[in-house]
Amino acid sequence: MIRRNYAKTFEGFKTRIVAKITALKTIQYINKFIFGRNINSIEINII
Repeated sequence: MIRRNYAKTFEGFKTRIVAKITALKTIQYINKFIFGRNINSIEINII
């Protein structure tokens, strides 16, 4: 997911990590509680 660190500061790097974790958790929440799918089906996201 993160191949190279382009952030100028640690705060920018931390923000990028938190944003990616939040995006994954949001997709998992939508899959589980709205669509009733498996929580690990990241390939099946909403379009």
